[in-house]
Amino acid sequence: MLKRILLGSGAIIAIVIIVVAVRTLMVPEAVPAGEGKAASVNPERAARHLAEAIRFPTVSYQEESAKPDDLQRSHMAMTDFRDWLGATYPDFSKAATREIVGGYSLLYTWAGTDPSLDPVLLMSHLDVVPIAPGTQSQWEEAPFSGAISGGYVWGRGTIDTKGSLVAMMEAADMLAAKGFAPARTIMFAFGHDEELGGDDGNAAIAALLQARGVKLAWVADEGGVIGEGLMPGVDGPVAMIGVAEKGSVSLAITAHAKGGHSSMPPAADETAIGRLARAIGRIGDAPFESKVDGATRRMFESLAPGVPFMQRMVYANLWLFEPVVRAIMGKSQSGAAQLHTTIAPTIISGGVKENVLPPDAYAVVNFRIHPRDTGGSVIAHVREAVDDPEVSVEAMPGTREASKVSNIDGEGYRVLTQAIRESFPATLIAPYLVVGGTDSRHYLPITDNVFRFIPIRMGADDMARFHGTNERVSVENMGEAVAFYIKLMEMLNRDGETPE
Repeated sequence: MLKRILLGSGAIIAIVIIVVAVRTLMVPEAVPAGEGKAASVNPERAARHLAEAIRFPTVSYQEESAKPDDLQRSHMAMTDFRDWLGATYPDFSKAATREIVGGYSLLYTWAGTDPSLDPVLLMSHLDVVPIAPGTQSQWEEAPFSGAISGGYVWGRGTIDTKGSLVAMMEAADMLAAKGFAPARTIMFAFGHDEELGGDDGNAAIAALLQARGVKLAWVADEGGVIGEGLMPGVDGPVAMIGVAEKGSVSLAITAHAKGGHSSMPPAADETAIGRLARAIGRIGDAPFESKVDGATRRMFESLAPGVPFMQRMVYANLWLFEPVVRAIMGKSQSGAAQLHTTIAPTIISGGVKENVLPPDAYAVVNFRIHPRDTGGSVIAHVREAVDDPEVSVEAMPGTREASKVSNIDGEGYRVLTQAIRESFPATLIAPYLVVGGTDSRHYLPITDNVFRFIPIRMGADDMARFHGTNERVSVENMGEAVAFYIKLMEMLNRDGETPE
């Protein structure tokens, strides 16, 4: 009997080894390096125009705390920037119609010759985040100078996202100048308040299009970039395309107790503050389920061609090695965020005097909702974890559900990835889950597919430049970005099929 068991176990192990080996060997090798197709693009011209765009301080301030002069200066900059776009790109401005929405946001419509095809929408935003007080001296070039130095364009907005906006306009203007006529209508939406949530910008544009009965084939927004040295084990560049984004819900956690004098307290964990501390601890001790699924699973499968053999074996056989991948990802905050709904206590308050027991203690816990969860399931999960009738759990305004996952096998994704392959040879392409939020969420009622990608190269040291100091884009990369958008728009004419 023992011999039979050993033989059976050995056979099973042998089969597993064979399956793992075959699946690993079936993964194609990464494409060797090559040259892009940006020969017809003048990168210096694109860089010069981006530099001019940076000089408009289109800063988004929180209106309730902003100085009136700062708000006025920003609004004037947005108006001037709008006029500059019209003057700088005259051929596209003649070929397309422009609408001003929400005071400052822009909607361009480049009408297609085939009205049976649903439009495609390309997105960017006009606004930028403020310069953090006290950091101005840390910039190598003044943040709104638009200086071109050392092969880079410097300044606030070069990455986020005037670089992609200028590249889109350069490409559209070059095509319009040559008499290009899109078969499929191409729309361009440039919001003015993305850094504040987009409620007056892209939300208003999306509502306008919905009221007109517009159904978009797909939308392309920011979110992913061409990462260089950002993925462990991957030597070459990786174009990361966000195909879904997390939602968000903030829960008000309020603990109740009898107040009174601190000289006669109940047990510490029966005070309002004690109850609140216990509730927060219970929430943290009840993490949401972690899985390598959906967009994250497809990301690893897409990265397999570009990693060493042993790593490729793991990525190609997630059916077996998922626990290993999950454990490794769980060791970093960014990796763990891909796997589950996250828990983040962000606000806490309670008590007004050192010798007074407060009757209530209050905290806010923010949850970034994984697509497998919902706002309702998060609330139910938290209430079950807290399990205290003296602690209330209520959702705060502004709950945003996670987006649905866009179709990775559909025509829209195929066109986008093909344009990337032809514009950036030797670049791996992988879908992924965006752990933050983008303006593209406003368009989900009128499209089934949103792809979050801009053709901007970013290395490990560039991540700190995003919303930080010394934001920059290389002159060469601006040429590549323009060439990419030209390629993308030309490919839409060869597409001719409605995405699935």
